[in-house]
Amino acid sequence: MQVSTKLFNQQAVNQFGKLTEQIQDLQAKVSTGKNILRSSDDPVAAVELSAAKEQKNILERFKRNVDSAQRRLDLADASIQQAVNVMIRISELAIQAGNDTNGVAERVAIRTEVEQLSNVMMEIANTRDAQGQSLFAGYHTNSQAFRKNVDGTFEYLGDRGTHSVQISESMNVATSIDGGTAFQTVDTGKGRKSTFDIISNTINAISTASGLSRQGSGTASASLDFKVPRDPQNWTFTLTGSKGAKTINTTISEGKFSDVVNKINAETANTGISAALDNATGRITLTETQSRLIKVDNIQIEGMDFSSSEVKSYVDFNTLSGDGTVVGAYRRLTDVDQLISSSVTDVQKASDHLSQQRAFLGAQINKAEHQKDSLDQRIIATSEKISDIDTADMAALVTKLQSLLLNKDAAQQAYAKISQSSLFDYLK
Repeated sequence: MQVSTKLFNQQAVNQFGKLTEQIQDLQAKVSTGKNILRSSDDPVAAVELSAAKEQKNILERFKRNVDSAQRRLDLADASIQQAVNVMIRISELAIQAGNDTNGVAERVAIRTEVEQLSNVMMEIANTRDAQGQSLFAGYHTNSQAFRKNVDGTFEYLGDRGTHSVQISESMNVATSIDGGTAFQTVDTGKGRKSTFDIISNTINAISTASGLSRQGSGTASASLDFKVPRDPQNWTFTLTGSKGAKTINTTISEGKFSDVVNKINAETANTGISAALDNATGRITLTETQSRLIKVDNIQIEGMDFSSSEVKSYVDFNTLSGDGTVVGAYRRLTDVDQLISSSVTDVQKASDHLSQQRAFLGAQINKAEHQKDSLDQRIIATSEKISDIDTADMAALVTKLQSLLLNKDAAQQAYAKISQSSLFDYLK
């Protein structure tokens, strides 16, 4: 084996280089506090660390989605609560307007306030979030949800899309309600109506309340004077006499009232009321066989599902004296949907409907809150795993570093001592 001073020196330098590299690696780990600086330090642990960091990133994205969903849900919940408050106030005003102690001036003031509340409801329905996106327009987030047309009708400009975000690997949460569901599908028992239509109906009912009565009643004798269009209308009303009450279903048109007379007379045995038609005036005279109370109420006219600002189909009920003259003022009767009492019922149903939408939003808020707690726990667990894998054991590193430094120092001293001698010194 050939040994030379040059080879010996080169081997010593290589060993010192390796020691220096190990010392530098340990110093880097001590300064960063990390146990793995490169995948070659621990390939298996490096794979586990990469997977754990990726999982943490995913969980943090889910948490950001939860935060975003909560902001939109809180805004939607607050908006729907405001809408409920508006409907409650409208209900109070409608009940107040239905009180007969209020005159025309008082009802005009009440109607004005309801009209302003209608504008408030429109603003609520067109609420936008922090990004300027329409909250209740479905997927049409860049446009307003509702528009009031020139004719006073309201139009929904959005769609039925529902926004949602992913808050876990297998869970989504809705972040709002579309305006169609929230404001346009109030079940009134007579079909679905828009919240805005219900408010408009209430305004119209208040406007006409002073001239309408819920029922007409008189003793012994009364008359009916119909005001109807030329086209036939189907009328239904309840007629009550001494023998009981019966529902009368009849077809009426301008100047043609024989059908209603025939239908009333067909029920005389059950009501105690007979009818006679004056062909010259179109007036129908009702006579109670026992001179008891005659009552007409609960009128329903086919095609009149909403109240109108102008009542075009109605009947005037008059009480008659023994000689056939009118006693007192007439009571004007029309479809029950024109009455304030019906509007109050619809307003309450609209309020209940909006409360149900709040219940849905509340469920989504709770869902997001529970998932946020779960994500926080998972992020903590993942962070702990990352720490276990990647965080350096400082005591062990410092001990090993000191050992390497001592080894390097001893090796350098030994090398310096040995390098002072040459091969000739050993051949003496």
